[in-house]
Amino acid sequence: MAQNSDASMPSDEQKAAHVRRTRMANYQASMRLEGFQVSENSSESSKSILIQKYKKLAMTCA
Repeated sequence: MAQNSDASMPSDEQKAAHVRRTRMANYQASMRLEGFQVSENSSESSKSILIQKYKKLAMTCA
């Protein structure tokens, strides 16, 4: 991993953390726009629960 020569530049880890936070915020905003109630403390586990639910549904419909 390359080191930033400018101290004001964010590190790669900081950039990755920002992307993760932004991704989750965008996901929650999209869910609210679709009419779902989303708590601010939602975690990736709720997303994985939904994925498992729809995988099961797909298997029963196939």
